[in-house]
Amino acid sequence: MFKPTARQAKLKIRSGIGLIETIVAMSVLVSAIVALMSMVIASATARSANEYQTIAGDLAREGVEVIVAKRNDNWINDLPFDTGMYSGTDYTAELSFSPATSTWTFDFTPNLITDAATKMYKYTAAAVSPAVPGLMVQATAQPANTVATLYRRLVTIDSICLDETIAVSGASCSAANYKIGVRVNSTVQWVDHNYNHSLSIVETIYDWR
Repeated sequence: MFKPTARQAKLKIRSGIGLIETIVAMSVLVSAIVALMSMVIASATARSANEYQTIAGDLAREGVEVIVAKRNDNWINDLPFDTGMYSGTDYTAELSFSPATSTWTFDFTPNLITDAATKMYKYTAAAVSPAVPGLMVQATAQPANTVATLYRRLVTIDSICLDETIAVSGASCSAANYKIGVRVNSTVQWVDHNYNHSLSIVETIYDWR
């Protein structure tokens, strides 16, 4: 029977150790690659989430600014400050913008942010003047040259009475405890990775000049 020499035995041992070292090194390399890829994916996801949230914040802030502009316009035209901010007892609105006339329209059809009329649309590169490609608008029906976005917006305008109480759900202040302002709740909702997200900006606006 053949018996390996001491030199041959050492070479065999070294070969086995080399194989183990190679396997360990490959395992470490694979672990490092997996960790790096996980970091890249997590970073991309976080960047995407931050971008969505930033856009949602801008849209929510726009909703508040439209109400402020409406109050100021009413003052200029010597009208009650809340003219056009409600319809009967309905204080929840979708705010449509027309690029052609640069005007806002209050649509009181939707009552929930999941209603169809709360959708936001973005003008495409094929949009014609005066609509700017990339401009995001809300409309009861989808405008031409737009694509639907992930976002929905609903603005709720509750009355603030003289004693600073809030008359919610379209309730009115009494004659003695009359209306002195409105509380604007502008909420934007969007879907990211099959999860619903929402962001709200709440601001009080008074009939004080």
